[in-house]
Amino acid sequence: MSYTLRYTQEGDAAYLKDWLNDPEIINWFPMELGPELDDSVKHWISYYRFNCSLTALIDDIPCGLCTLNLLPYRKIAHQCLLSIIVDKNERSKGVGSLLLNNIIHLAKEQFKMTHLYLEVYVGNPAIHLYKRFGFKQVGCQDHYVRLSDGSYLGKIIMERAL
Repeated sequence: MSYTLRYTQEGDAAYLKDWLNDPEIINWFPMELGPELDDSVKHWISYYRFNCSLTALIDDIPCGLCTLNLLPYRKIAHQCLLSIIVDKNERSKGVGSLLLNNIIHLAKEQFKMTHLYLEVYVGNPAIHLYKRFGFKQVGCQDHYVRLSDGSYLGKIIMERAL
């Protein structure tokens, strides 16, 4: 399979929303379906205007998206939160690696960042990918998400120096 990359476009929001609407995927994100998801998609896709978001394509169809959530304050502009999602049908095929390789390069070369961080829930299989790319756990919130059954899901904060 041959994947290509381009900067994210506003129209990629429809794909992002479809991916997040999947019950298997939304469980790994803090928002719920409905208005929360709509707001999250608008916020996430809004970074396309700054060319700090990349979309992976297969046959010109988006299959993954990775974004640098740029910060507006100079004192902390050397780092940012990284967000990534891959269509479940394209996982374990190199899409995540392609996106991470290129977003790390973009962060360092274009935006002169020195650090990236990400947030991932305990048990998310993507943790292995992040570790392969040099992200290290720097913190954990044990009671981050409250599930419908009253239990909690922890969030791991991971960071990588560039």
